Amino acid sequence: MKNILILFTIVLLSVSCAKLDDVKPQNSIPVSEAITDLASAQAAINGVYDAMQSNDFDRWLSLAQYFSDEANATGTFPTRLEFGNLNVFPGNGTMEGVFSSYYTAINNANNVIELVPQVEDSNFDEASRNNIIGQAKFLRAQCYLNLVAFWKDVPLVLTPTKEVGEILFVNTSTVEEIYNQIIADFSDAKASILAETAQFVASQQAADAFLARVALYQERWADALNLAESVLGADFDLTTVPFLDDQIYSLNYTSTDGNTLNFFYGPADLGGRYSIGPSDAIINAFEEGDSRFEASIDTSSYDVSYGLKYPSFDAGIAGTADDPIFFIRHAEMVLIAAEAAAEMGNFEKANQYYNQVRSRAGLEDKELNAGNFVDLILQERFVEFAFEGPFRLIDLRRKGKAAEVLGPLGYDSPCDDVWPLPQRDIDRNPNLNQNDCCNC
Repeated sequence: MKNILILFTIVLLSVSCAKLDDVKPQNSIPVSEAITDLASAQAAINGVYDAMQSNDFDRWLSLAQYFSDEANATGTFPTRLEFGNLNVFPGNGTMEGVFSSYYTAINNANNVIELVPQVEDSNFDEASRNNIIGQAKFLRAQCYLNLVAFWKDVPLVLTPTKEVGEILFVNTSTVEEIYNQIIADFSDAKASILAETAQFVASQQAADAFLARVALYQERWADALNLAESVLGADFDLTTVPFLDDQIYSLNYTSTDGNTLNFFYGPADLGGRYSIGPSDAIINAFEEGDSRFEASIDTSSYDVSYGLKYPSFDAGIAGTADDPIFFIRHAEMVLIAAEAAAEMGNFEKANQYYNQVRSRAGLEDKELNAGNFVDLILQERFVEFAFEGPFRLIDLRRKGKAAEVLGPLGYDSPCDDVWPLPQRDIDRNPNLNQNDCCNC
């Protein structure tokens, strides 16, 4: 929220980290000239996907993992150690960069949404236009879903920023308003995107999957169950799909446009920086015989335990690995269906879904009931999605378990239920107010 100024002065396809004082608006590419036909519109949406890749391990993964019992901040950067110590200050530079990077992608998406309908090109048919706009809305919604999960009330910006000045002094919107926009964007995306399924770009199926996640977070149990089952289809059986091959939508990388996750999760013995280390809690969370363990954590090869979800340790130079980030998988839909059914008291259905996940992992069935299903499903989600995203922190918060589980690590509810707004944005935007609970 702090540096809304930074992120909103950035125009189409730029991913600048420059401060506002360094930005020369007159040197920006005129947005009106950026999208002129189908080819440039496709390049523009590709630019939004590209913006999703910046600051990847902090934005999508590490900060929330540090701020839970999933990972330890094993590096030397003080800003990341604040997250590992559950004591984040508003002036945290890493948080400022992550916050800004979400809005950079959002602003790029807003440009696409505004400009594509204005293109005068007879070869650019309505279906193609809607497809590109739908993808932009999908990506915008994905960014806002993380923003509202971590910071709650944030500025909701739906038009591209092309100027400087008071126009950038955006008020925050409520959690309800942001969720309403997220639902509208994913719903529009589902209706507009041409691809029914696609692993590395937005698709109709992925839009429904995210809507199922949103419904779960909002405790709309019937909607969550119906949406999850619509994604899975009739007679879906997770046990027939190998672990990690059940991807619905992932962030793609190539060797020339690669990620750095192997570098940050990998130990020095493999050329890594080792900034994200598995906690004892996640190591001990796996039951004996759980086949997911050997695909998630290595505890014996070197002096330190390390995560295996991004295993291209032989990629050479950092940033050349092609390991994807698993944004959403069928296993999540199965566990959403299990949780939603259990919350509605349908334990026959809840157990059928829940035990698909356990069976694929080589584990015996367990029986969910009204007294145990919250803890058992939290446990299953913990090990199933280890190091794949912010699942653990969000799950503990939404089920009211964060203080109980993370209290020994220093978690103080309600203050730690939301991260402080970046001070840089507070200083530059007089319409932003700092959260009541923050280390000011």
